Amino acid sequence: MIIGGGVRATGGSPLRWTKGAVKLLLLAFLLAIAPKAGAQPGKPLEKVRLTVPAKSLTFVPYYFGKAQGIFAREGVDLEIIVMRPPLGVTALLAGELDYSAAGGLSVRAALKGAPLRTITFIQTRLSFSLIGQPGMAAARIKNVSVSGIGSLAHYAAQAMMKRLGNEKVAYVSTNTTANSYTALLGKATDAVILTPPYTSMATLAGYADLGNTYDLRDLQGGLVARLSSIHEQRERVKAVIRATLRSMEAIVKNDNEVVAYLQKDFGLEPRIAADTSKIIKQLVNADGDLEEPVLKSIIDKLRAESGIAAEIPSERLVDMSLLREVRAESKKRTP
Repeated sequence: MIIGGGVRATGGSPLRWTKGAVKLLLLAFLLAIAPKAGAQPGKPLEKVRLTVPAKSLTFVPYYFGKAQGIFAREGVDLEIIVMRPPLGVTALLAGELDYSAAGGLSVRAALKGAPLRTITFIQTRLSFSLIGQPGMAAARIKNVSVSGIGSLAHYAAQAMMKRLGNEKVAYVSTNTTANSYTALLGKATDAVILTPPYTSMATLAGYADLGNTYDLRDLQGGLVARLSSIHEQRERVKAVIRATLRSMEAIVKNDNEVVAYLQKDFGLEPRIAADTSKIIKQLVNADGDLEEPVLKSIIDKLRAESGIAAEIPSERLVDMSLLREVRAESKKRTP
């Protein structure tokens, strides 16, 4: 039997098929095109737009989770948009964005009545370190460079200098942490406040590590949503929370993957990436929650800074119900 009436092998003779061979070929073809047992047709990913103040390691759970496919596995097509916090909060309120990672500013907006709620805290320990010129002693510091006067970096610098017993210093704004690092390298300052990866870049190069603020609690990074989204799209919001938690868990547990990611996406040298990964693991708030007394003290500080005298209940600023639902569901699925 000759299939097709004239198909020949490369040697020129007719290509002959037995009935058994034809049956096997047809069976293989049918198996190849048939859907696998139990497979579900893939749902299209849902586009989610998140604004961050900067592409910094404070927000690495979002960047790492996106790169590792963690958000995609939860049905989320995450788009991360870098935007100055005031603009980001305005865009979120207008419905142009779905979430903001600017925890502190969002809580300040909620204090003034904006319908926003923080639904997950990804970092509640300040990631600042005080780094001095090589051989610098705390008593000799006369000036400290910070990214901005009145910023969390400035607050951290003041806290560190108080701990070190030298509060008679001048604080100089450099506008960015990168500029502060440059001022350190150029010997234009006695000491600077840095965050990862600049902390590792400086200390591994021999600059003096004068201490850090990892024990100080504040809202350095979070996940903020509109109140309407929380009420009307609970399952969609929970998917984003779930992916965020799984990304933070992966960061804590998978050193090699995190170090490789930092080298690839943030362009860090292997030694700096490894040291930076160790710092991130100390800072990431893997359970996403915040103790009520700590939250109250932070709210009181923000109220004072905003000139608000009246007590404001935490439920007007945060909503941990979805986070706790996600964590409870995760425990049920874990054998």
